[in-house]
Amino acid sequence: MALEGNAKDFGLSEIFQLISIQKKSGMLSIVAEENIAIFFQDGMIMSTRDRRNKSKDPLKDYLLRYGFIDRDEMNNLQQIQSGSNMDLTEILLSEKYFSEDELTAIFAEQIYESIHEVLSCPKSQYKFVIGKNVLSGIKSYASLKVEGVLMESMRRIDEFPEMRRIFPSEDMIFQKNPSSSTDKEPDLSGNEEVIYDLLQHERTLEYLVSHSRMARFCTYESLKRLLETGLLEFREAEKAEPEKIPEKTVKTRKDKRKRFVPTFAIMIILVASFAVGEYLVPWLMPPGWKARTSGTLTASVPETAGLTVNPDELRIRSLKATISQGLDEYYGSMGSYPFTLEVLAIRNFISGPTLELVQQAGIRYRMNDNGGAYSLQ
Repeated sequence: MALEGNAKDFGLSEIFQLISIQKKSGMLSIVAEENIAIFFQDGMIMSTRDRRNKSKDPLKDYLLRYGFIDRDEMNNLQQIQSGSNMDLTEILLSEKYFSEDELTAIFAEQIYESIHEVLSCPKSQYKFVIGKNVLSGIKSYASLKVEGVLMESMRRIDEFPEMRRIFPSEDMIFQKNPSSSTDKEPDLSGNEEVIYDLLQHERTLEYLVSHSRMARFCTYESLKRLLETGLLEFREAEKAEPEKIPEKTVKTRKDKRKRFVPTFAIMIILVASFAVGEYLVPWLMPPGWKARTSGTLTASVPETAGLTVNPDELRIRSLKATISQGLDEYYGSMGSYPFTLEVLAIRNFISGPTLELVQQAGIRYRMNDNGGAYSLQ
């Protein structure tokens, strides 16, 4: 038996509550901007990891996105996983990346974030397949009450626009407020202490999000509280001034431009002559002319001095084109752009070496608020 429909007619929160009240077991599949499968056991949420789609593991993305595991460690985990039948959670425990308590907390927070994302999408289709058979092979380290997950998700949805207003750019730079510093460290707890400890030096918002080991919303929330208590201060990133070109270099470029003009004109004339000889003349000749000739008219273009192209610029253009192609393929497959380019590499839309070249070249990727557009700088 399956329950399915459109979230416009019957909201996802109502579907969650129905499953909870009736203590059903099964899989709720949601097709939206970000597709997701949510597994329930006796009305409790136990996982959002779909064993049918091994290329898309929300836990793997979560660990990498927020700095729990770096890229080299993830590659090592994937090699172990490909050579065994072990689940990622089993490898994380056996390799002692986390204790069972730590993994339980991470697992639960990843579920919160996944459900927050899917409930933020107003347009979605759902289908609930009832039965414990669909839970076969699901590894879970959480059992969450629907009411608690919904309340927290709705709170984040309500407060997130205000967070984005306070933190409009990930280039914002944060530091400890010197005027509030004392010999005694402030009495902080939980996430605020984690963020405060990361600010031994100035850090960008992007750095804090990717190294805080907590969901994006939790990082924003902790920063907001620290700002309100006066422990932190921030400033906008300084825009790089355009490099001043020496006068001699400018003059040399002008001279090159002058030499280029006649060369370019000659190339245009040669190309036009080639086109006339290749296409226009044969078209004007009487029928059968081509058959009587022993060959075709050709024109050779002599080698000329052209523009000198900066190889670094060509390399960056090529990398941007590769990234854009991977992003477009990701969007066509997932319905939204990824949070980071690391996610793009994990899902094999670009290669690992390409990602390293992108980072070395200083190309920066930004996704907009709703994941429907991006920019490369």
